[in-house]
Amino acid sequence: MISSINKLVSIIIVNHNGQMWLKDCFDSIYSQTYQNFEIIIVDNASIDKSVNYILRNYPKVIIIRNKENLGFGRANNLGVKKVRGELIFFLNNDTVLEKNTLEKLLIYKKNNNLNIVGPKILDYEGKDIHKRGKCSIDYTGYLGYGKKTFFIDGCALMIDKKDFFDLGGFDEKYFMYSEDIDLCWRAHLYGLQVEICGDVTVRHFGGGTGGYTQYEKNVTRVIPLIRRYEVEKNNLRNILKNYNFINLLWVIPLFELQSLSECLVYLFTGNLEAIQTVIKAHHWNLSNFGDTLTQRKIIQRKRVVGDRQILSMMFFGLNKFLAFRTIGLPRFKN
Repeated sequence: MISSINKLVSIIIVNHNGQMWLKDCFDSIYSQTYQNFEIIIVDNASIDKSVNYILRNYPKVIIIRNKENLGFGRANNLGVKKVRGELIFFLNNDTVLEKNTLEKLLIYKKNNNLNIVGPKILDYEGKDIHKRGKCSIDYTGYLGYGKKTFFIDGCALMIDKKDFFDLGGFDEKYFMYSEDIDLCWRAHLYGLQVEICGDVTVRHFGGGTGGYTQYEKNVTRVIPLIRRYEVEKNNLRNILKNYNFINLLWVIPLFELQSLSECLVYLFTGNLEAIQTVIKAHHWNLSNFGDTLTQRKIIQRKRVVGDRQILSMMFFGLNKFLAFRTIGLPRFKN
């Protein structure tokens, strides 16, 4: 079956001081059963000799060197400008692929007429995070798990180059986090098909570049403040851009009530840094509201799917407070 597919797959990997992950990632790519691919590394000003390591050990890899850390979205968009393939596979540097990952994704994508596809993700312990459900979000834009696939995790996301350009690429206002949710939200609005291939897994350490969320023995989550900030600001922008006006009238108050409640919890627990981080995220959205409105006009003009269908794909509940209840309050680190 795979013999009928001979498309060049352009694998784009953004790297920032990720040398420790590169050998396992590259070796898993070069051992693929499907070999018609190219690898493009977009290096975000690494100082750990990542580039020299790649040049010395993987000379066929195309390297784009940035003079500063541009974040996930901008760096990937730069990489797309260099691709020669019809298909793009966005991959994190802290991932390891099964030998038939590309083959299975290509077959599944073709057989099911999908525009965006990805594998099931295993965490760094090899546990299947999708046992809790498919990648979804709640009405306030926070990720969780539900019965329907809303987005494909950006750590391993395959998409046609044409579709990526039609969608406008990743939002470059997002330094990291929630770009994959935003991209797939637009895909749904434009009538594209998004699904996870349950027959293939990719192991993802998580936060190899951005700083991972630690789960200690007492199940206390330790979250980088930069992650809390980026998630809050990006999810709010996602809502402002992608919902129709009628639904904004109830989703925005719900989002703000949730944020206020969270800040009150942090106030009572003496976590003032977390409160400042949430406030900073809201201030960013106020400062960038003009640009958000411009992007919103483009998206709403191009959409062909109504919000009733979009809402039906989301999780009915509040994922943030569900996490507080099941896992507990997080600790934050700089």
